[in-house]
Amino acid sequence: MPRGMRLVRAVLLAVAFGAYLLLAHFTTAPDEPSTLGALVAIVPYMAIALGLALRSARRALALALWSALSMLLWRNWPLVESRFEWIYFIQHCGTFSLLAIGFGRTLTKDAVPMVTRFAQVIHGDELAPALKRYTRRVTVAWSVFFVAMAGTSALLFFTGPMPAWSLLINVLTPILVAAVFALEFAIRSVVLPPTLRTGLVDSVRACLQTSRRITPPTA
Repeated sequence: MPRGMRLVRAVLLAVAFGAYLLLAHFTTAPDEPSTLGALVAIVPYMAIALGLALRSARRALALALWSALSMLLWRNWPLVESRFEWIYFIQHCGTFSLLAIGFGRTLTKDAVPMVTRFAQVIHGDELAPALKRYTRRVTVAWSVFFVAMAGTSALLFFTGPMPAWSLLINVLTPILVAAVFALEFAIRSVVLPPTLRTGLVDSVRACLQTSRRITPPTA
């Protein structure tokens, strides 16, 4: 695909994702039962699940499970409409909790810190001592950030006003993640010598490659 087309596709996907997040926020913030809110919360995940089921090696079983879940949602639709914010909560708090655990467990004595693994994809297994120290500290920083996000999400969901929680998960979360990436990149540019620095694109590619190695293949 030509570079220009890739750029256009990326921009369109970013716009669509931003529009989805805004729609999710405006349907969740009022803290009221909403058919549209329930559909916005459920349809994307059910569509993804259907796609995975169709590509599964056990397609018949996967489609049967998907159909059963669809029937369960349909039979309990009034409850789903009145409590659809739980879907967002489980997704948001659960994702950041898993990330916190995943990064944090690599900080044990005999483990390789997660960001160090990313660096090894680019620089090789033998890293310079300065890069090893830096990537370990960055792993700590990301772990703290993930814990803070999960904790804040839970705190606002159970004790704070719904508009504030919705603003956090639907609007502020991507902004905060991007801000942490940008801040780390700026610090990296100052702390590390040019030979040890990695560009943002290479960093993202390293993250994706490492995640493929860690994630077990599906059946």
